Amino acid sequence: METYPFIRWSAPHITALALTVIIAALLLWLGCRLRERGRHILCKVLGAAVLFQLVSEFVWRAFADDYGPWQNNLPLHFCSFMSVFAFIALWWRVRWTCALVYFGVLAGSIQGLITPAMANGYPSLAFFVFFAAHSLLLVVALAIPVLLGWRARGWDDLRTLLIMDAYILLIHPINLYLHTNYGYTMGPPIPGTLLDYLGPAPWYYLWAQLPVLAVLRLLMIPVHESNSD
Repeated sequence: METYPFIRWSAPHITALALTVIIAALLLWLGCRLRERGRHILCKVLGAAVLFQLVSEFVWRAFADDYGPWQNNLPLHFCSFMSVFAFIALWWRVRWTCALVYFGVLAGSIQGLITPAMANGYPSLAFFVFFAAHSLLLVVALAIPVLLGWRARGWDDLRTLLIMDAYILLIHPINLYLHTNYGYTMGPPIPGTLLDYLGPAPWYYLWAQLPVLAVLRLLMIPVHESNSD
């Protein structure tokens, strides 16, 4: 079978990023022109889409030959959890899940778009699945404040960081047992990510606490409740 290695910042990568921005902007622009009921329906459609994508991807992984042993194909990546919480946030508007998805995706999952951890590039099916999943998460994260009307309060950013830390603490023993790398606690997914500049794994997450909290605090500025009309 012919393989297509992924090349970062290649024309397909840049095109995928550009399409992500265009589609996200278009969906949010159209959504803002709907009545409140229409916006809520659109949010539920997006929630259903992100959950469907998650389930269908891991069913496909179970039968595909591109992803190695079953241990590496469990829905235990951070983005997988973000997809589940995104569904909850968009369907039932649970406040803490809204905060978790907004902050978690824009500070964490978006790194997958910038420095994708994938072996096969365009035009493999894995390329399209990867960017569809991560692009959809980005749209959902932006839809939560823009279409759903959620606003951050108090220390939503700090609570999100603590939840992200809890994920790392819980997933690391699983990685040790299964010899996997969910959450990248065993090492960076590929060379050239931000983790390369923070020391050895898994301690780089300790050194990342203050920088990540600073990023979350910046992300809070445009969606803080005091900024709403």
